[in-house]
Amino acid sequence: MLGVVIFLLMMATAFLGYVLPWGQMSFWGATVITNLFSAIPLVGESIVTWLWGGFSVDNPTLNRFYSLHYLLPFVTFGVVFLHIAALHVTGSNNPLGIDPKGPQDTLPFHPYYTAKDSVGLIVYFIVFAALVFFAPNILGHPDNYTPANPLVTPPHIVPEWYFLPFYAILRAVPDKLGGVILMGGSIMILFVLPWLDTSPIRSMRFRPLARAALLLWLVSFFVLMYCGAKPPEEPWVLIARIATLYYFAYFLVILPALGAKERGLPLPASISMPVLRGGGPLPAGAMAKPMEKA
Repeated sequence: MLGVVIFLLMMATAFLGYVLPWGQMSFWGATVITNLFSAIPLVGESIVTWLWGGFSVDNPTLNRFYSLHYLLPFVTFGVVFLHIAALHVTGSNNPLGIDPKGPQDTLPFHPYYTAKDSVGLIVYFIVFAALVFFAPNILGHPDNYTPANPLVTPPHIVPEWYFLPFYAILRAVPDKLGGVILMGGSIMILFVLPWLDTSPIRSMRFRPLARAALLLWLVSFFVLMYCGAKPPEEPWVLIARIATLYYFAYFLVILPALGAKERGLPLPASISMPVLRGGGPLPAGAMAKPMEKA
């Protein structure tokens, strides 16, 4: 749950920051996204006027977006600490999805996980530094180097790449309110995911059908990302509708059905058995030890 909250806060921070350069794509992206609230019956127009601080995206909008863009990272930082606190209560998970049965199933956080996480962090910073210092414009849009002009609409308004799947879902529905509901639902559905996946087996390693369905969901997600970058015309709209249908069918139909019907592969008695190729029987009277906390 807290992971989804962090994801939403990061999306909001990214959107608010994208508006700040005040280029053509930033201006019209802000206009399109804030106008989505006008689809809310009765109070939609008032909400949009309140967000803008006037009757169009202008300096008051930019000032409040800048303040929120500065504030939300601190909120995200606080939620990350709540996430770590929750991790200390429940313990870490593992790729096998099996509860630890004894000391043979656990590892100390240091030096094993600190070394492993440090490698991932270093690789991330290498890629980040390469983009910042050698290719700072590769992820930007050329139209955003044109100063914002409310009298000239860009021929093709596209958000940043991390918003493209949800933008494709929005455009896949001909009704404005329906598109807004589906776009919001595509994220909010993650909050109820623990109740939709009813299988007693927590790992996809032992659920071949569920693993295949998840891979198809990933394909549909990247198809939506590709369609979101294309103009709203055929065949991209039709492809986006098919991908949107599977996106929601996976959560609402396939996962509950597989949870009720799929038997899955037999689970090992201990994490050490598949990892260490038969780690031996558990010692007599061994109690389950909580996994090392992050």
